[in-house]
Amino acid sequence: MPWLWYVGPLALLVVWYLTGLRGRHEARRDAELVRWRVLMTPKAASRRSGAHGGSRKTVADIDGPRPVRSMPGSLERMLDDAGGGAVVSRYELVPKLAYVAVVGPDAKNGSEYQVVTAKLAKPAPRLTVCPLPIIDGRRAPNTGVQFKKDPDFMEQFLVEGPEAKSIGRWLSARVRDALRDFPDAWLFVQDRAMAIAVYGPVDAERLQELVIAADAIFAEHGAGGAPSLLFEDSEADDEDDEDDSAADDEGDEDDSDDDEEDEEAAGAERAVR
Repeated sequence: MPWLWYVGPLALLVVWYLTGLRGRHEARRDAELVRWRVLMTPKAASRRSGAHGGSRKTVADIDGPRPVRSMPGSLERMLDDAGGGAVVSRYELVPKLAYVAVVGPDAKNGSEYQVVTAKLAKPAPRLTVCPLPIIDGRRAPNTGVQFKKDPDFMEQFLVEGPEAKSIGRWLSARVRDALRDFPDAWLFVQDRAMAIAVYGPVDAERLQELVIAADAIFAEHGAGGAPSLLFEDSEADDEDDEDDSAADDEGDEDDSDDDEEDEEAAGAERAVR
């Protein structure tokens, strides 16, 4: 049939075009991930600059987050809360405690996103925080957990979960400030794990901002003493840290007692009514 002479080449042209688009997208994504890892190296972290430098570096040259094949099971399961999808790559921020996953679309999930998953020190209430939807150019009514003492937060974010009072205590002022500083964030918390995600193609600076937001939340609730998720340049301070470690330990014991009292008082004031 003569029409087959046209359909065959046209189909091949469509496949070639779509394959080319996918290849260009993957190349751009990989380049942005290399740039992000460069931004996360100790020297770049101390400078907080170099946004477009380092594109010529190879993977072997990068001293940033290390690629890994898997994450702990509790953190891997948090990806289902964030939307599922096909995991493209994983990077280690703190061994066994915190990771970055880059997720692409699959048959069930059409979104591409990046997510920081981390272990928590204590069981937390199940909750979801997402940007308050915009309908017809206006913010939708906030029907989630109410933060009457923080109307600015309520104007930006919708908080959902079954235990309003526990959620109010967990979303402390520091956690809410971290989310305000990164208004595109989606936060998922369940038991002893959390995931904070941003949706859309990979962008090096945006991914770095996501890790900074996760670091602030992890500092409040993270497991293992909540070490920094940022790759800071601390080699010059190692000797001083060793000399002062005994004094720091004594101070930490006193500070922990004060912090517990402060957190209890602050938690009572922030409880959701």
